[in-house]
Amino acid sequence: MVSENIDEISRVDILVLRDFRRAKERLKKKAKGGAGIEITIEQARKLDAAGVARWVADAHDLYEFCQSSGFQFILSSGASSPAGAVSGQSFDAILKMMGIDPQKHWKEMNSWLEFRLGRRVRPC
Repeated sequence: MVSENIDEISRVDILVLRDFRRAKERLKKKAKGGAGIEITIEQARKLDAAGVARWVADAHDLYEFCQSSGFQFILSSGASSPAGAVSGQSFDAILKMMGIDPQKHWKEMNSWLEFRLGRRVRPC
């Protein structure tokens, strides 16, 4: 289940955040870990240079929060059409800009996805 409602963090697989700064304190109070917290590149596309700089800093802070609280940091394109898609190389470049090692990030994502799927899928 995916939600934008922080109050549902204990019941969702992925929480989509629009503004980490405003959500940070509420997340700390509700932090139980395990879920993924997603931000989208689509949000940054609509910002001016100063806004993009804040978005990158907030994304890094969110990554650090996720690492310390047991959540999975998820960076997605947020694309609703093929025109909004982001290449793998671009994802890696954005992760590096945030101070995140892309190889480590993708390994953590893979492990998290396998764990989440393993809880839902049972072998025959």
